[in-house]
Amino acid sequence: MSNDDEVFMQILMTQKHRIKVVIMQREGKVRLVVEGCESLCFLGLTLCRTIFGDAGSVYDRTTPIEMTQVNPEPAKPAVDLQVPEIDDFSHITLHQAARDGKIDVIRQRLHKFGKHSTRRLKAINKGDEDNITPLHYAVRYGQVEVVKLLVECGAVVDIRGEDGASPLHYAARFRANLTRQASQVVSDGEVEVVDALVAPLTEALSAGSLLGEEVNHVQVGPSEDESLIAFLVNSSTDVNVRDDYGMTPLHYAASKSNLTAIKELLQCEDIKVDAIDASGSTALHCAATEGDVDVVEALLNAGADLRAKDNVKMTPIHFACTDGNVDTVKQFFEHADKTEELDLYSMLEERNREGETALHAAVEGGYLDIVKLCLEKGAKVRSRRANLAHPLHIAAINGSVEIAKLLVQHNAKIEARNANHETPLHKAAAFNKTLMVEFLLEKNADIDCLDKDNYTPLLVATSEGHIGVVTLLLNKGANLKATNIHDKTAIYLAAEENRVDTLKEILAHKDATKQLINESDRYEDTPLHVAALNGYASVVEALLNHGARIDARNEDENTPLHLAAKHGKIRTVIELLKRDPSIINDEDEASNTPLHLAAIEGHVKCCKALLERGAEVDARNNTLWTPLDCAAARGHSKVAVILLDYDSPIDPTDKAKTTPLHLAAKEGHPAMVSLLLSKGADITLTDHSGRNCLDLAVDHGRKESAMVIINDDNWMSAMKNKTWEQNHVTTPIRKLITKLPEVAEVVFNRCVKDNGLHVEDEKYEITLYYEFLEDVYVDWSDTDGTASETSSQVSFSMEDVTEDENYQKIRGKAAQSEAVTQLEKKMNHPLMIMVMNKQEKLLGHPLVTFLLNYKWQTFGRYIYYFKLALYCLFLLFLTGYTVYTTENAAVCINGTATHPDSVNTGSAPYILWIKIGRIVILVLASWHILSELFQLFYQFKQYFCWENLLEWSVYVLAIVYVADEFQLPLVNSCSTEKKTIGAVSIFLAWMALVFFIRKFPKLGIYVVMFTSILYTFLKFFMIFVLFLVAFALSFHTLLYDPKLTVPAFGEPSRAIVKTAVMMIGEFDFDSLFNSPDVQVPGITWVIFIVFLIIMTLILMNLLIGLAVDDIKGVQEQAVLERQAMLVDLAMDVEKALPRGLRKRLVPIKEVIRPNQYHGIKRLLYSPPISTQEIQTALNPKKTSLEKLNDRTEELQETVVGLKNRMKTMQSNQEEMHKMLHGIVKKLDAIVEGDDDDDDELF
Repeated sequence: MSNDDEVFMQILMTQKHRIKVVIMQREGKVRLVVEGCESLCFLGLTLCRTIFGDAGSVYDRTTPIEMTQVNPEPAKPAVDLQVPEIDDFSHITLHQAARDGKIDVIRQRLHKFGKHSTRRLKAINKGDEDNITPLHYAVRYGQVEVVKLLVECGAVVDIRGEDGASPLHYAARFRANLTRQASQVVSDGEVEVVDALVAPLTEALSAGSLLGEEVNHVQVGPSEDESLIAFLVNSSTDVNVRDDYGMTPLHYAASKSNLTAIKELLQCEDIKVDAIDASGSTALHCAATEGDVDVVEALLNAGADLRAKDNVKMTPIHFACTDGNVDTVKQFFEHADKTEELDLYSMLEERNREGETALHAAVEGGYLDIVKLCLEKGAKVRSRRANLAHPLHIAAINGSVEIAKLLVQHNAKIEARNANHETPLHKAAAFNKTLMVEFLLEKNADIDCLDKDNYTPLLVATSEGHIGVVTLLLNKGANLKATNIHDKTAIYLAAEENRVDTLKEILAHKDATKQLINESDRYEDTPLHVAALNGYASVVEALLNHGARIDARNEDENTPLHLAAKHGKIRTVIELLKRDPSIINDEDEASNTPLHLAAIEGHVKCCKALLERGAEVDARNNTLWTPLDCAAARGHSKVAVILLDYDSPIDPTDKAKTTPLHLAAKEGHPAMVSLLLSKGADITLTDHSGRNCLDLAVDHGRKESAMVIINDDNWMSAMKNKTWEQNHVTTPIRKLITKLPEVAEVVFNRCVKDNGLHVEDEKYEITLYYEFLEDVYVDWSDTDGTASETSSQVSFSMEDVTEDENYQKIRGKAAQSEAVTQLEKKMNHPLMIMVMNKQEKLLGHPLVTFLLNYKWQTFGRYIYYFKLALYCLFLLFLTGYTVYTTENAAVCINGTATHPDSVNTGSAPYILWIKIGRIVILVLASWHILSELFQLFYQFKQYFCWENLLEWSVYVLAIVYVADEFQLPLVNSCSTEKKTIGAVSIFLAWMALVFFIRKFPKLGIYVVMFTSILYTFLKFFMIFVLFLVAFALSFHTLLYDPKLTVPAFGEPSRAIVKTAVMMIGEFDFDSLFNSPDVQVPGITWVIFIVFLIIMTLILMNLLIGLAVDDIKGVQEQAVLERQAMLVDLAMDVEKALPRGLRKRLVPIKEVIRPNQYHGIKRLLYSPPISTQEIQTALNPKKTSLEKLNDRTEELQETVVGLKNRMKTMQSNQEEMHKMLHGIVKKLDAIVEGDDDDDDELF
C-alpha cells in the first residue's frame, strides 16, 4: 500500500484488539482496508455494515466500495467465527513477533526464558543476519506496546543495529508522518467525503458495537505512535546518538522529510540542531536536498545554522540550488532577510571547494527560476569558479539559452576566459550546443577567439565532430585557415579524429583550397599523412578527391604510404596505390621503402599487397638491409615466408657482413632461424668480426636459437669456427660450455653415434667425434665463412664493408700459429673450461669420459707412472741418505768432518745410501729441474703455483744437502746447517708426494679435503694468533720465575709455544699451579679459566666446525672434484709432450666396440663405462623439475598462441564492427543498444 493511494487512516483501540482502518480511493473506487486482529473477516463485515448498512455490497464488484483484508487471507464472513487460541509459537521468532506486533507471542517466549535470566536478555538484544534486534523491528513497524514490553524486559534502548543505527534512528526514519500524508494526499473536496465515511465508524466504535466489546480508548490521529520517540528519549537514549556514518536521528528525519519526527526531536532538551555527520552535513543540509519547506521551516525556527558548511564547503543553499528546490531557496533567502545576523549577499558569495557559488550551482543544474532569484538577490554574475569559469561558461556547456540570456541581461561578460583561456563560445562549440553558439554570436562573441592552445571555436567543434556547429561557424565567417599551437588546421583535426562528415562539410566550403588541404603541422605531416597513419580510408579518399598530394613528405621523408604500411593499414595502402602506383618504392630518409617498414612491423597483409603491386623485394636501405633482414631482426616469420616466396635473396649481407640468419640468431627468433635454414641459408657465413650465426646466438644468450642451429643437418659447419675475443681465441663449443651448457650437452650427444645395432650385438659399435673438444690442431680454413657473394648479393659495393681487427687477426695466415698457441693453453682447453665453470653434467658425459680414457690409455698412464716412479726412486734414496747420515753423523776434527770409526765404508748400506744414493739424488734432482724448466718455457703464465714452487724447493735443497759428498762447500757439515737443510728437504719431499697422489681420483679427494681445511685455517689464523699472543704474554707476566732452570714462560717466544701446546690439553697443571716453589697471583686463576673457555672450548670447536663444513662441501662435489682431477692430470701429462708428438696423438674420432673383447682382454681393454650407461647418459630420464619446466614451456607457448589468436579475433571483430557501422550508417538505420549491464563479465 503506497502513500500516494492513502486517503485517510484511523488507529482504533479496543480492549483486546488494535485495529488499523485505511480508506483508499483508486480508479473510481473507495477501498476499505482493515488489519490488526485474527477475526479480521468478521470485523471487516461488521465495519461495512456499520458504515454502509448492507453487508452484501461488500462483495459486489459493481459497487464503488471494496474491502480488502491484509492479514490473514480473506475468508467468507461468518457470524459465529471465534478468535483461535495460539498454542505453539516455536516457529515464530522474537524478531517476527516484534515486527508483526504479536505481543502475546513475545510474552510467552520471554516467560520461558525466566524473569531475570541471562538467556532472556541475550535473546531480546540478539541481532538477526542483518544485525537488527527485535526492538529495532518493533520501532520500525510502530509497535508501541511491543517496544514498551521489550524495554521493560531488558532490551538495550540504544543498542546498535545495521550500519550502527539505534532504535531512535529507526523511530525518526519510519515515524508515521500522518500530518504530511493528510496534507499532501487529501484535497479539500475529499476531506468531506472521508469525514462522512468515518463518522459512522467512529460512532459504532464509541457505542461498542464491534464484536460486542466495549471500546475503552478510541483516538483519531497519531497519538500512540508519537510517543515512541519521546519514550525512547525518556528511556535514557541519547537524542544525538550517531550511526556508523555520523548521522543523528535528526539527520534521518530530515532525509525522509518526516515533519512529525522532526517536531518531536526538536522538542527534546539536548537536541543538537547543527550536529554534523561524517561528511560534515547538518540536518538542514539534508532538508535542503529533499526540498521540504515545512521541515526546513521547523529547523530554521529551531536555530539551524543556514551558513553551515560540510566537508566540501557546501552550504544548505548550495544543496537547494543544486537540486533545484526553488521554494527552499526562497525560504532560505526570506529567512536571511529576516535575520539580522545573516548577510544574504555574503551567503550568495560563499564558495565550496570547487569555488562554486549558489549561482554556479543553479546554472549548472539549469534551474532558471533559481538563477533569476539569485540574480535578483544580488549574486555576482561574473564570479569565477576554481577553474576561473564564469556562470556563462557553465550555461554554454549545458546549452541553457534562456539562462544565458538572463546572465547577459545582468551584464555577464561574453568574452570571459577560464583557466584554459576558453570563452563561452569555445565551450558551446565543444559540447555541440548549436543554439547557444548562435546566441553568443548574436551577442557579438569573437568567432575566432583563441584559447591557450590556439584553438578557435571552429577547431574545437571540428575535433569533436560537431557538424552542425561547424556549419554554423563557417556560415558566420569563421577563419578556416586558423591553426592551433601545433600548426594543425581544421582539415587536419577532422582527418586526425576521423570526422568524415565534418571533413566533407569543410572541404565543400569555398575557402578549402588545395593549399589549405595540404597544409602541414609542425612536423610537416599533412592531413593525408595523419589519416593514412590511423588507417582512416574514408578520410583518405575524401582528401584525395579534393586534391591532397599523395607524395607529400614529412620531416622524416615519409610519404602517406610509408605511414600506412608501417602501421599496417591495408585498406589505406590499397587506396593509395590505386591512386598512384608509382609511389610504391619511394624511400624515406633512411632509404626504407614501404615494404621495409611493413616488414619491420610484421604486417603480413601489407607486405603481400605491396609485393603483389610491384614492390622491390631486394631493395636496400642505408644500412644495406633488405626487407628480409628487417623481418628477420624482428622475428616475423610469416612476413619472411611471403618475401621468400617472392624470390627475396636469402643471404644478403649488410655493411657489417650480417645476414638475415645472423640477425634472427642474435635477436633470439628460433622460428625465423628454422625457416631460414630450411630455405637454404648458409650456416657458415660470418660477419665482420668473424662470428657465425651460432656465435651470435651464444654471445647473446639465445638458447632456443642455438638449439635450432645445433639440430640442423649442417650443424657441424656452424661449430667449425674460431674467433678472437677478449685477447684469446675461442670456438663455439667453448662459448656453449660457459654460457649455454644445455646446448653443449646436445652437441656432445650429437658427437656420439652408434651403428644402429642392438647394444648387445657383437658388432655393435659407437663412434665418438672429438673434433670440437680437441680442436687445437684442426684446420677449418675450408669452412671459414668467407665464401664469395652470390649473384643476388652483389647489388652493392663491397668496398664499404670493413673487417674487424680481431677478424683479421684470426683469419690471417700469419696468425694461424698464434691461434694454435692460444688454443694450446691449458686453461683454454674445453675440458678445463668445464672444470672452471663446474659443469659436472658435461664432465660426466660419455664423450668426455671416453676422451679422458683415450688420453690415459694412449700416453697418459705411461708418462705419469714413469714420472711417479722416478720421483719415488728419488724420494727413496733421499730418505735412505737422510736416515743413514743422521744415525751415523760425521765427526768434526779441526773443522773437518770425517766419518766416525763405527762407520764401515765398505758395508752395503754405506755403498747403497751414500756412494750410490748421492749420485742418484743428484742426477734425479737435476733431471727434475730440467723438466721443470721445460714446463716453465711452454707454460710460463700458468706455471707459477704452490705445487711447482714446492717441487723446486725439494730438488734444490736435495742437491745442497748432498753437495758436501762431492766436496762442494755449499753447506758446513760441522754445523747444524746440514741437519736443517736435510730436515726441510725430506719434509718437503714427502709433502710433494702428497701432490702426486692427489691426481689419483680415489685418493686425491682426501688431499682436496686437507687443502680445503688448510685454506680455511689460514683465513682464520690472524684471529687465532691474536688470542694466542694475548694469553701467552699474560702467562709470561704472571708465571715468569727466574729461579727455574728452564722456565716454561721465561721468554715471550717460549710463552707463545707453551700456550699453543696448552690448547691441545697439555697444561702441566701441577708443576705450574701446585708447585711450592712457584708463587701464583690470584688473577692467574681467572685468566686460566678464561683461557680454558675461549681457547680450549670455543676456538678448538670452531676450528672443528669449519673443518667439518669444508669436508661436507668437498663431499657434496666429490664427483666434480674427481672429474676435475682426471682432467687436470690428463692436461698436465699432455702438456709434457712435444707439440709434434701431441699433433699425432690428439684424436679426432674414436670407434668403440664394447662387445668385441671377452675374458682377460675385456678386463684390460673394456671401455670405462658400459653401453647401458652410455644409453642412459644420452637419453636420461627427466627429473620432476625438468618435466615441470617442459610443461611450463609448453604452457607458455600455448598462452602465446592464445594471445595471438585473441589478437587476430579482436582485429577481425573490429573490422566487422567497422563494416557493420558503415552499413548501418549507409542505410540510416537505428540500432538500439543492449540495455543489460554486463560489468560482471569484466
